[in-house]
Amino acid sequence: MINIIFSKTPKGFEEVQTKANGLSRVERSVLIYVDGKRRFEELKTLPRVDDLSGILRFLETGGYIAPVNNAPTNIATPSAAKQISDADFRLFRELPATFEPAKFSMAKNFMMNSLNAFKGAYGATHLVRNIERCQTHVELRALFEAWHEEIANTQQGQKQGKDLREKLLAVI
Repeated sequence: MINIIFSKTPKGFEEVQTKANGLSRVERSVLIYVDGKRRFEELKTLPRVDDLSGILRFLETGGYIAPVNNAPTNIATPSAAKQISDADFRLFRELPATFEPAKFSMAKNFMMNSLNAFKGAYGATHLVRNIERCQTHVELRALFEAWHEEIANTQQGQKQGKDLREKLLAVI
């Protein structure tokens, strides 16, 4: 568990903002501090957190967080990172060893701009907001299918969807 680094999923970001799912104070506190950088040992220092493993397991199975590194998890439940099927993960390029902010920004902007162009300024507001909140490629990839579905559901998207998808897959 020490090597695991968790990051918020779009659902986790939404929960932090809306408090819609009624997480306990401690669960919410842990969720807020999960940032894709802090290790398990760093999260253990949070006050009033007696069962960090249990809270992380609950947040992961609830879809609020997902592991961002390739370290094996000691949590016996299915990972929230499996929001997309294994077959879909093969669509994406292999992530480089170091984070590439330019490609990440390019992918993020491509997704938001194409949604605004195809769906209008208010056509996919919720998805655009979730894309804006993404801080890692893993989070962005979790939104790929939703993005593709929104684009494919437009007349122009049916014509250009395959080309747009290939362009996005090159940078995401």
